[in-house]
Amino acid sequence: MRLLLFVFFIFCNLSVWAQKETISGKVIDAETGFLLPFASISFNDFSNGSVSNAEGIYIMDIPVDRLKDSLYFSYMGYKTLCVNIKSLMRDGNVLLHSAQINLAEIPVHSQTLSTLKIIKLVKENFSKNHPKANQIQRIFYHSSNTTPFSEANRMKVLKTSFADLDQGLVDEVLEVIPEDIKSYRDVIVDLHSYNAQKKIIPVEGISLQESTALSVQKQIEKKLLSLTEDIENSFKDDRLYYKLSSGIISTKLEIDESDTEEKDSFMRNNNDSTSYFLNAEYLRNDLDNFLVNTSDINSDNLEFISKPKKYNYRKELTLFDDNWVYKISFEPKEQGIFQGVFYISTVNYAILQFDCEFAMGKTTENINLFGIGHEVNYKKIQVIFEKMDSTYFVKYVNAEKKDFFSMDRNFFMKKKEKRFFLDKTLNKIKFSIDMQFELKSRWELLVINRQNLTKETFELDDEPKKITIKKEFIYNADMWDHGSVIVPSAELINFRRINE
Repeated sequence: MRLLLFVFFIFCNLSVWAQKETISGKVIDAETGFLLPFASISFNDFSNGSVSNAEGIYIMDIPVDRLKDSLYFSYMGYKTLCVNIKSLMRDGNVLLHSAQINLAEIPVHSQTLSTLKIIKLVKENFSKNHPKANQIQRIFYHSSNTTPFSEANRMKVLKTSFADLDQGLVDEVLEVIPEDIKSYRDVIVDLHSYNAQKKIIPVEGISLQESTALSVQKQIEKKLLSLTEDIENSFKDDRLYYKLSSGIISTKLEIDESDTEEKDSFMRNNNDSTSYFLNAEYLRNDLDNFLVNTSDINSDNLEFISKPKKYNYRKELTLFDDNWVYKISFEPKEQGIFQGVFYISTVNYAILQFDCEFAMGKTTENINLFGIGHEVNYKKIQVIFEKMDSTYFVKYVNAEKKDFFSMDRNFFMKKKEKRFFLDKTLNKIKFSIDMQFELKSRWELLVINRQNLTKETFELDDEPKKITIKKEFIYNADMWDHGSVIVPSAELINFRRINE
């Protein structure tokens, strides 16, 4: 009986949202005419929400039972504006006015409290202001990356006894790798969180992943067919094996027993032109880690709050939703990494929003060991929190990252035959790799709506093993069955999947 009621409840909600109107427009500074990026948009009860994109453009799906309601547009340092949805359907553009600060109205305590004391209070009150609640969050999650591959990257065969594996074949393999490979993936999911447990229930997934990557993989596999077949045959022969080594490090090539359909950690069905499967556990962990890394005060990415000795600060006051807010700008000392600004409530010291990025010349994860290098040379994060009753939860996250990889090292690959005393080398190749490239990644997350979750409901839903991701050639707002949630950037709109 409970299951029938639950299904009926979901059906009723879906039927309401199936009847909807879409509004769109721009959020504009009334005085300057500049577009305001990442302005917060919501109903008065925060049941659904969105943000304007990096160009200040927004889109919202409005269920028919809420067409008589209003939307609230808010932006730090501006007056919050309440606009009737009917009028937005005629003209979706919204003008926000800067909040006029009356210095005489500023509380004395807010003026005299030191920045370091404010930061201390933020840390002391973080778990109370930003609790881990039992909730169902409907989340839009975008991820994209670009991997350039320079012509300067080289792989040189120094010595080989393999008949079909020589410099000519290596050059052919490098030739098919494009200058860069791009991928875009958007998903809408329901993230169920109860205590420390989490489940992910898919709603919809779309990928603009280029077929270039798959095409390159197939071309390389074709060129290395004789070698891969011989390696696979060695798995079936107890007397033969392949070994890869570099310096004192060596590894025997073996079948990965975890590489099965049941335990696949990433995706399958790549040969299907319309969709592929993404492992639900992989996506859940990715989403959970992203939220922790970008919004938890214990994350290294929030060290400008958790480690104040590394930073210089400048404090001022501004207005948000007609309330006084601390605006704290920061820049790193020698040991700090980030520069930016964060906004803190003067009432309860909750974090309302922060924007940070690597300061000039700052890098992290600098590793250069035995000819293999890696560093993160850029990172940018923006997080907007929304107030629910007396607590605050993540509403929107926008993040960018650039990883630099390099390799300058010699490798050996040997085909060997087991012997009683000393295994015999049948074939051997020595090659050097001199490569470097930068991986550019971007993520965007929007919590569309949230509701409280009981233990009974949490146990009722089962997380699927796989999520179906639809493949699309170009971005089109109509490709979403459940409606758009964030207007894509110009880069995404102009994206065209290479179909080779």
